[in-house]
Order: sequence, then structure tokens, then C-alpha cells
Amino acid sequence: MKNTLIALLCTLVLVPELLLGQYVIGGKLPDPSAVLDVQGTDGGLLLPRLSTSGRNTIISPATGLMIMNTTTLCVEINIGTSAVPEWNQIACRPGIIGTLDCSGLTTSARIEAGQAVAGVNVSVPYSGGNGGQYKGQVLASSGVTGLTATLAAGYLAEGTGNLTFELTGTPSGPGAANFSLNIGGQNCTLAVPVVVIGTISTLNCTGASVTGTLTSGQSASGVSASVTYTGGNGGVHTGQTVTSTGVTGLTATVAAGSFASGAGNLTYNITGTPESAGTASFALNIGGQMCTLNMNVLPSGTIVCSAKISPTIIKTFMCYNLGVANESADPLTPSWEINGGYWQWGRKVSPAPGPTGPGPGDTNEGAITSWNTTIALDFSWTDGYKTPNDPCPSGFRVPTKSQWDGVIANNTQTNLGTFLLNPTNYGAGKKIGDNLMLPAAGSRNGGNGSLGNRGFNGFYLSSTVSGVNTISY
Repeated sequence: MKNTLIALLCTLVLVPELLLGQYVIGGKLPDPSAVLDVQGTDGGLLLPRLSTSGRNTIISPATGLMIMNTTTLCVEINIGTSAVPEWNQIACRPGIIGTLDCSGLTTSARIEAGQAVAGVNVSVPYSGGNGGQYKGQVLASSGVTGLTATLAAGYLAEGTGNLTFELTGTPSGPGAANFSLNIGGQNCTLAVPVVVIGTISTLNCTGASVTGTLTSGQSASGVSASVTYTGGNGGVHTGQTVTSTGVTGLTATVAAGSFASGAGNLTYNITGTPESAGTASFALNIGGQMCTLNMNVLPSGTIVCSAKISPTIIKTFMCYNLGVANESADPLTPSWEINGGYWQWGRKVSPAPGPTGPGPGDTNEGAITSWNTTIALDFSWTDGYKTPNDPCPSGFRVPTKSQWDGVIANNTQTNLGTFLLNPTNYGAGKKIGDNLMLPAAGSRNGGNGSLGNRGFNGFYLSSTVSGVNTISY
């Protein structure tokens, strides 16, 4: 009997006080307004803790059922029915971040002035996220107006993460579309670049300046082509990659960038291995203009002549002067066969032939009957591009003064033969570095075209006009 009584008393102590249909836990009297009154000073009410997936497994959750969602870190209540639950968030952990880096933004696409924007996202990195919830935002741009940045409500990552804003609207012009961000206790100004689409008026493939040499069967190395343009509007371009036709196996690539305002140039880097000798053609299409860039590919085993025009840039030169008698002769040994013809500045056609043999009767040193005494117009040849009057074959051009200055400054020069004034002295020349030789071919008289100084010196024209009395360098 004594044991039974003790067990019954212990059971009654654990039963909440009952008073007129009200219940109290941890006290004697419930609050009059409460059906259940949990009282205490050293603890609280702990709701069931379920993940979102765990919550969704509750069978027929009653209307008003409450849980703590460990996925969203929110207290939730079912304001729907047991058949169709609708979980409403009562309170959530507010999202807090340590840093918000507007300068580290990335955009999913280029934003262009005056062009409608749709489906473009801007991502802004942050650090120190606490996993809490943040509210959505809709922000209008300043500076460049017309854009709206929308951030959907969501949850921060624990630590580092990104906030993704969707852009819509039409930017009013180029510049920066600014958005004032304030989230997670941090703020910064998001400056989204708005660009102008780049256009040009002309694209001059014919006057391209080529660096390096292409040889059949050899991988292109250090080969590029600088193509000039005019009428640039200062806008951006996405670059271009073009495969070759004619001689296949090559690719010409220009990186994305901006056009200059006015005249400028685009440098196409050439890669790959040409499959044969001949002409490799690249169909360029950029800035609203098109042209065909043709580049010469030498046969395998061809001697390549070159010289430095700067400490780091090597230019390919033709191995022979224009108008030589024999392009199979050694280009690095002076001889009558590689003396070449004579040109007037700004002219495309040679008015004075070179020697036709080694003897005194083969010199062609006399006056020229058809010699043109009229000075060619300025810019008949020019530095910026290869003009139609330039006599050099495709892929080559008359060097500029700055290129000749670079040759002089960056290459070892060696005298070959004996420098002696004589119409039949073909043995003198100046070797430039290891791969270029300039014969001492003399010059022609400006009045009648007669020969002078053969074997004693050599005059080599540039495309540059000095500006003084239309004298060329």
C-alpha cells in the first residue's frame, strides 16, 4: 500500500494544473487569457525544429501548426488547411554581411547605350554572410538613367557569396548606370558600364603592316598584321577571330577593345600552320566595315630576311631590292644580280633599270630619256598605311623613317667589300644584323636620272616626307 500511494502522488505532481479548462506548466495559476500558460524564468518555449523537407512530410498539418524551419531559419505557421498547407514565415534571422564589393561586379552581357536590356544579370560579391534572409529590392539608375535593377528576396550564404540583380530598361546614353545598394548592413554604389557600339568609316587591309614571316609547313610565331582604320567613334568592339582561305591552316585574331576616336589600327595576331605556299586571305568584318587581309606564305625552305626595328620587334624585309636581275642569287652577298632598279619617291613604276650584267656595257648608268622631273605629291607614299602608289608587292610596303631609324639603332652593321665609286663596283654593301644586306647601289640624279655613287654608297627611300620642300627621308 505504501509503495502504491507514493507512485500515485508522483504521477500527480507532473500533471499541469487544471483550472476551468485552462492549463499551466511551471506555475499555479494560468493567465486568464491563455488556454495554455507555460511559466518560467530560466528557459523558453522550444518549437519543433524541422528542415523544409522534414516539414513537408508532416501528415495533414493542422491550421495554426507552428515549427522552427532550420533550412530558412524562420518560425513558420500553417495559415492554410491540413489538406492544403500554406506555411507563412512569422520571424526570420535577418541577413547580415561583412563586406559588399560593388567594384567586383560582373555582368552577363554588354550593356549598350540606347539598346533595350532584357535578361541581363549583374552579380555583386559579398563576404561574411550569416545565412540570414534578405528582402528583395527594385532600384532605379542614376547617372545613365532608364535602367532598373531588381533583386529577388532570398538568403545569404554562410561566408562568401553573390547577390544577383536583373537589369531591365533602356539606358539613356553611355557612361555608368549607378545603383545605391543597401543590404545586410552594408552599402555601396554599383556602377554598371554602358558602352557605345564601336563603328569605323574605313578599314584598310591593303595597307596592312606585317610583322614576322609565314612559311609553308612552319608554325606561325610572332606574326601579326596591323590594319589601319579611319572614322572611329571611340566605341567598343568584341574582337574577331577569322580563319584563312586560299592557304588554309591559319587564324587571325584581334582582341576585344575600343576604337580610337578618328584614325587608329587593329593588330591581328596570326597563329596556326599554313598548309602550303601562296596567299592566305582573311575576311575581316569589324566596326561595320569589311576588307580582305592577304598575307604572303613563303615556300618551305625559303630564305627569310629580317631586321630588328626595336629591341623586341623583328620585321621581315624583302631579301632583294625591287628590280633585281636574279632572285635566286645569295641575298647576303653583294653582286650585280641583286643591285636592283631605281625609283623616284612617290612613284609606283621604276623609271631607271639596274645593271644587266657585270661588264662596263651593262651598267645602265646614263641619263634616262623618260625621267620624270615633276616631284610626286605629298602622301603619294605615307606612313599610316600602304598607298596605291606603293611599289612593293602584296604583304610588303616602303618602310617608314621610324622603322629605318629602328634598323640603324638595333642591329649590328658590317661593311662588305670595298666601298669605291665605280659603275661596275657591285661588291660593296652593308650587312644589317645576320639576315639583311643593303647593296651600295648608289643613286640617280634628280634632273636627268643618270647614275651616281654606285659602289660608294646606297640611298634607300622611306615613306616619310620631311615637310621641308617636299623632301623625303
